Amino acid sequence: MKIEKISDYKVKITISSIDLEERNIDMDDLVYNSPKAQELFWDILYQAYVEQGFEVKDEQLVVEAIPNSRDTFVITITKYRNRQLLKPGPSKFIKGSDTKKAVKSKEICYCFDDLEDIIALSKRIIDNFRGDSSVYKHRNAYYLVLKPYDTYPNLSLEVIAEEYGYRCRTAEMFLKEYGDALIENSAVEILAWCI
Repeated sequence: MKIEKISDYKVKITISSIDLEERNIDMDDLVYNSPKAQELFWDILYQAYVEQGFEVKDEQLVVEAIPNSRDTFVITITKYRNRQLLKPGPSKFIKGSDTKKAVKSKEICYCFDDLEDIIALSKRIIDNFRGDSSVYKHRNAYYLVLKPYDTYPNLSLEVIAEEYGYRCRTAEMFLKEYGDALIENSAVEILAWCI
């Protein structure tokens, strides 16, 4: 494994098939974000810190993995401390009351077998999630709809959410019409305080 510091905000990691074999990881583990792949990711971050001084605290990370050849692939990790480092979104160009509408991102829906899984997830993400959320029941499944205020995806939130349920394409409009609304607003906040 080779770690190269591009800047204070970006590192490039080259991983070979030998590196993966040593850790007993195959491509399926990486594609499906298995515990082995998550452990590899945290090891990479730790090595980047030790070898290159690439420290991650409260920043959001953008991770890109690109096959470089048949035997290697390159992972680029970029950290963002504040929004000024990100590309300007529509809010930079819109004046007045339309700004809030332009910044609001699309909804993300997760499906769960059990309401207890949504409660456990809410307890884990309460400190980092900024946005509105709703919970619905349709047939034998529960749905958590997240509407983050951030225009940029929170990858760590998505990884955590997929530990409890799976992302689905069900739209909130469908759930409002055909499902039962259990909590219409602030669901994450409400469920995080459940005992």
